[in-house]
Amino acid sequence: MKIGYCPTMEEYVKKLKEFELVNLSSAARVLYFLNTGEIDVGVIGRKAKKREFEGYEKVTGSGYTLIADAKRMILQDDVKNLRIDTTLPKEIVEKEFPELENVVYHKTLQEALDNGKVQLISWDDWDNKFELLIPVDEFNNKIKKFRVPHLYSKNILNNFIK
Repeated sequence: MKIGYCPTMEEYVKKLKEFELVNLSSAARVLYFLNTGEIDVGVIGRKAKKREFEGYEKVTGSGYTLIADAKRMILQDDVKNLRIDTTLPKEIVEKEFPELENVVYHKTLQEALDNGKVQLISWDDWDNKFELLIPVDEFNNKIKKFRVPHLYSKNILNNFIK
């Protein structure tokens, strides 16, 4: 079985010793190879858009990400200067993202979306209409704490990974 993965998920997939691992340059390439049948399973750090892939998905864990009005990258050091709107509990934000200096808390996701340009959300709250704001380091590597392994396949993943 061939597993394709984006560079951000390399540490995660290296634990899968009994499979042929294919390092691809981006989540988009992983989904392309999955759609063409060149790999059996794709592991990426984000949700696939419906136009990118339709099939089976398994998310391994929970986590958080940033969304904005348009997909773009931002230097990790610049994230702390942004106003971030969220519905996440203050304890989680302070523990997981102590670098964030200007966080506004809301009761509902819609309220956060209506009042801010950048939102910190749980991957559980992801909607296909959202666009990612992608924190990167000075070498354009995506910051792992804003990613969670999402496994995709054309065939059911049942007990593939627990």
